[in-house]
Amino acid sequence: MAGDDFAGLLRELKERSGLSYGALGKRLHMSGSTLHRYVSGEVVPVEFAPVERLARVCRATPEELLELHRRWIRADALRGVKKEETERPEEPEGPVESEGPKDSEGAGSQEPEEPAVAA
Repeated sequence: MAGDDFAGLLRELKERSGLSYGALGKRLHMSGSTLHRYVSGEVVPVEFAPVERLARVCRATPEELLELHRRWIRADALRGVKKEETERPEEPEGPVESEGPKDSEGAGSQEPEEPAVAA
């Protein structure tokens, strides 16, 4: 999963820094619990800016920054897909009735039956 790749690189940078979540949070002006959610993969940040700040504090190389941005883009796109799937209404069970032929061939050859009227 792309989100796991993103979180994995964040985790690697955080561990390499040797700093706790609290210490990183103070340097980045955000809570340690928010950082933990990012690093654990529980949450993907809406914007890349806090991720970039975290990476710079952890002394990421330019190549790592670029790879982190690529992984964030994938994780962000994946988050959108998951959200759309959960918001989509459930499909009706069983066969779905068709409205009839869509193309012009055969469309005029079959007339719908009219109900018989009892006199």
